Amino acid sequence: MIRAPLTYRKLSWSKEQLARIRQIERDFHVRAFGEELARVNLEMTIEERHQYLADMRELAEKHGVPPTRSAFRIEEEDLDLDS
Repeated sequence: MIRAPLTYRKLSWSKEQLARIRQIERDFHVRAFGEELARVNLEMTIEERHQYLADMRELAEKHGVPPTRSAFRIEEEDLDLDS
């Protein structure tokens, strides 16, 4: 499994120090977002995350949750160019 790097620079920390920093990061994520999202954010590869999100969307659709408009897709009708 490839995890997100703490930094892209060469680290001078020992393996024990790095493990402690990872534990602090995980504890923060659990407090801020909950156990499941901490697992998704820190323990899954990007491919596993994408599959997890696809599964969650499929489950929501199956249970009748209406789809929301993506904040990342801007449609022409959303833009008020006349103002």
